Amino acid sequence: MKSIVFVHKKAIIFRLLGSEKSLSDFLFESSTETILRESPAALLADSWELTFEQQILVRASLDIWNGSGNVFLWELLRLSDKNFSRLLVALNQYRKLQRPVEFKNDQQ
Repeated sequence: MKSIVFVHKKAIIFRLLGSEKSLSDFLFESSTETILRESPAALLADSWELTFEQQILVRASLDIWNGSGNVFLWELLRLSDKNFSRLLVALNQYRKLQRPVEFKNDQQ
């Protein structure tokens, strides 16, 4: 069951990263594996060489993966329109993955 969750999380992260293959390669062992290339702390330390926007995407991806990215709301607001739109789609998918079934219709 746990591996299915990681498959879904990786798909959400790939949706967030869009065509940024260099970032998916930065994060994961391969496109078919659900294993990070290094520990989240090591990935964060290595991300200093990326652009500010790429760092935000990496940190948001790590937050989706296991909550280790520590991205701030004000940073997310600085994303380009294209990346911000992908972020919103990814967050919506992640929200659906994380919410228990009984709470999905709590709008009534």
